[in-house]
Order: sequence, then structure tokens, then C-alpha cells
Amino acid sequence: MAIKRIKTGIPGLDEMAQGGFEEFSDILVCGGGGSGKTIFATQFLLEGIRENETGIYISFEERKDKFFSHMSLFGWDLEKLEEQGRFVFIEYTPKKMLEVVKQKGLEIEKSIRELNAKRLVIDSLSAYAALFNTEAEQREMLVALFNMITNWKCTSVVIAEDDQSIEDRKSTVMGFMADAIIYLFEIIREEKMERAIQITKMRGTKHDYRVVPMKIDEKGITVHSHETLFEGSYKRK
Repeated sequence: MAIKRIKTGIPGLDEMAQGGFEEFSDILVCGGGGSGKTIFATQFLLEGIRENETGIYISFEERKDKFFSHMSLFGWDLEKLEEQGRFVFIEYTPKKMLEVVKQKGLEIEKSIRELNAKRLVIDSLSAYAALFNTEAEQREMLVALFNMITNWKCTSVVIAEDDQSIEDRKSTVMGFMADAIIYLFEIIREEKMERAIQITKMRGTKHDYRVVPMKIDEKGITVHSHETLFEGSYKRK
């Protein structure tokens, strides 16, 4: 049976992943502050809206008005889309999300069913994980959250702050539970900052492993998958 692919909404990325994300997969998007994670996630939802797929953005850290204002810089009128019932922004504190998880995610599941949502963003998992005092508790509640995300039957982008190496991230609960891991980099090369992207994991997909250039402009993120790889010495910012 052929795997259904979901367009990412990021120009240049689909061709690195056999046409896009696997339907209903959970994609972990990692990167430091300012690396473009929120832009990436929003473009992913907007692509769904173009395909008549309603999207939900759950934020633990950013207020709706601030989020809408920032995204309007790219020409994205999310307020209008929300008024049309094609997009929903939900503000949760990490503690509120913990309550939702303990209640088996029924509140979010209800919203997904009412909207017939096909795409979901959770921003950010790092804020949620910081609630827990022990590694065992953190693991238990992260597993519970990922299991719920899987059961919701959406294609989901889950954002995490980049505070670990790629190999360390793969070995964490987040990295193990996610179907795919995408890193957004800021690389300092020859005293200049360059942006780059890498798919480090994607189950069931013959994906491109290379670190390739990525640009952010007034239209959002574009991946230049056919450009020359970074050469010479560089370090991550």
C-alpha cells in the first residue's frame, strides 16, 4: 500500500523527503532561538489550509496577538483565517497542557473533531518538559503526550528548543517517539551566519541526510536543496 504524503509547505523540502511528510506522522522540529521553528510550523499549517485542511496551533509561550503580529510580517493573515474557521490558535500554559494530558487529551481531541483538523502544531515541547523534576516523570508524561498526538490522527509538527547534539536528541524520549526529526541550524562560517536545515530521521522514508542551505525572507522559509553544501570550517551558533 502506497504511503500518503503530506506537502510540507516549505519550498525545496518535499524533494528531500520523497514528496513530504507521511500522513499522521509526528515531526520534531528542533532549533535554537531565532532559527525559524515558528515560521516553519506556520508554513506547514498554511499549506494545509491551501489544501482545505484545517490547522490548529497550540502555543505554550506566545500570546495570540503577538503571534499574529509577527506572522503578518510574512503577509499571513492568520486572524482572518481564524475568523473563517480554517485555523485555530490555542494558548495554553505548560501546566494547563499537563492537565489536558492527565485528562487523556479530551479537550484538544474535541477541538480537532469539531474542526475536522488535519494538521497540528505544538510549540514548544521544551516548555512542557521543563515542568518535571525527575527524568522518570518527564519520560512518563512525554510518552503520554506523544501517544495522544498519535491517536489524534493529525499530521503534527512538534517544536523543541535545540539544547542537545543530534545524536543526543535522537536518544531522548522526544527523539525516540517522533517519526521524524528536522534540525534548523544557524552556522557561523568565515565570520558570517548561515542558515541550514537537515533531516536527521524520517521513518519509512528514503530522505536526504545532507545539511543544506535555508533562507528566510519576506515570504518565509525556502530550502535550497540543490545548492552546494557548506564547505570549509564552520561551527554552530
